[in-house]
Amino acid sequence: MTDLLTPPAEAAVTGQGYGVRALPLPLYVRAHAAALVPLGHVAERLDLTAADIPVLDVAVAADEAGAALRLAASAARSRLARAGESADTGAAADHDEAVAQAIYAGLARRRPHPGTIEDVRTEGIRIADCEPARAALRGTGGRIDCYLLGESASVPVIGAVLRLPRLGRPLHAQVCDLDLRRGVRRAVHAVLRRLTLATLAGPETDTAPPPHDIGTIADFGDIVETGVIAHADLAAGPAPGTEAALLRAALAGHGLRARVRTLSPAGAGITVVACRIAPADVDAGDAADADGPVPPAPAVVVVPTGLRAPRQLSLTYRPADVRLSRIFHENSKMRTGFGTLPAVDVNDMAPAARRLIGQAYRDFRDAARSYDLGTDGRPADLAPLDQCVRRRRSWAPMGGGALSRDQLAHLLGLSYGTTGSGLAGGDVRLPLRATPSAGGLYSCDLFLLVNRVTGIEPGLYYLQPGRQVLQLVRADRTWAEVTAQTGYRDRADQAAAMVIYTGAFRRNQWKYRERGYRTVLLDCGHLAQSVVLTATALGLVAHPMIAFIDDYFNDLVGVDGVDDAVLYLTLLGPRSGPRSQPEETA
Repeated sequence: MTDLLTPPAEAAVTGQGYGVRALPLPLYVRAHAAALVPLGHVAERLDLTAADIPVLDVAVAADEAGAALRLAASAARSRLARAGESADTGAAADHDEAVAQAIYAGLARRRPHPGTIEDVRTEGIRIADCEPARAALRGTGGRIDCYLLGESASVPVIGAVLRLPRLGRPLHAQVCDLDLRRGVRRAVHAVLRRLTLATLAGPETDTAPPPHDIGTIADFGDIVETGVIAHADLAAGPAPGTEAALLRAALAGHGLRARVRTLSPAGAGITVVACRIAPADVDAGDAADADGPVPPAPAVVVVPTGLRAPRQLSLTYRPADVRLSRIFHENSKMRTGFGTLPAVDVNDMAPAARRLIGQAYRDFRDAARSYDLGTDGRPADLAPLDQCVRRRRSWAPMGGGALSRDQLAHLLGLSYGTTGSGLAGGDVRLPLRATPSAGGLYSCDLFLLVNRVTGIEPGLYYLQPGRQVLQLVRADRTWAEVTAQTGYRDRADQAAAMVIYTGAFRRNQWKYRERGYRTVLLDCGHLAQSVVLTATALGLVAHPMIAFIDDYFNDLVGVDGVDDAVLYLTLLGPRSGPRSQPEETA
């Protein structure tokens, strides 16, 4: 349901001349943060200048919709202030809930604090075994402690204190709430908001909140613990639909009254209200509830706050630009709630079916020519793994010379050759290869375009791993014609050969269905890394490349781009210069 509230909540912000931007939080923080920004900065667009994005306020909540609702209230408070009015605000899908939020904000702000914050010592009952506080900073050296701090007009006050080693002082926040457990969650989010404000503060600001934050969440000083209560023992909240009435009754009991005005238009989906808590004996006309728009305010002016959004928000994209990949990822997830994959146990398969798994390759047996890739054992000059990792560079200079047939045989054998076998079902032995693959299905085929390899004529070949041979596929495309279909033609022209990785989706998706598409991509990544490391160990340069025209390369190897498709390329060439010296290139 909260997902459905997000669009109207964000619309309630933009309708007031502001915008909402999601803010990244450290992964250990269990919450969602969003920033109130000028409307001109709301669109996510790529900005290579990394220009500042001014932040006017911050909200932290359990989810995206909750943060947007709090920013809708903040935007209303800002508009009222620019019109010369001072009021607390609330925003919710329900009018009474919005009124309750505004009253809670006003009560938290009204709680008296004599002297400066540093001078105040506040008495509080510590809330033990507080799961919301523990979960918020789980896995860090910091902690959040929550307390019952008394009452404001008979409404409980809940405070939170956040301590992190990197902060110079604790951060505090307090809220009011008739529902103590909900109040604990809100207090935790409020103090996480303070942490976010401190993180976004520029060098010209302190970790204290900016001026516009005063009055939205009250602060307090050192805590004097007067008792302990378990989180599980906190009282339940009021019945649904009664909260606003209970709050008005609590105010009346202290000679107070809430003057409420609805700010949002009818039918907006989200109700935004303004509230002033005043003595009950004020002029009745001044105190009556009313509906109506906010008085006209000047155009939105960006008030300097010293807060700036993280720089990575400039390296972004429009959601529409990645819609299909998000759909793919969502549909390739595994879930425990319902079975999305057929139950396949290789031991229950018939022997003939098990043998099919071991034949995970094509066979161009009628090829006009083929080359045996058998070798005489281990290469004489194979670099150790630690040296390979340190010296691997995609843009290392290629000498422009040729590869030897022996180098190519070792490269293909050590990266995708058969290295052993395993017994399946007790009666069928399946081949095992040098590179891992989901389910042992080996869903990637390896094609090789030869330009300059001694002992092998130019052309496109297929690695037949069952017999470890190269089989000619075609020889009617020139190297220059093929490299013209890549994004780095000059670099490709330096290479002696090109590995073309092709995903065979049907080989995998009978078992893994939608998730199989993801596993084919992972198989391709595993294989490419094996090729890169093996090439480096042999003293060669391996340059992976994703910049190519898909349809051209699918046609080149003869696949349809649907059931089978080219996924990746790797350029191969002899390394120029000393083998032991890594180049400072990407």
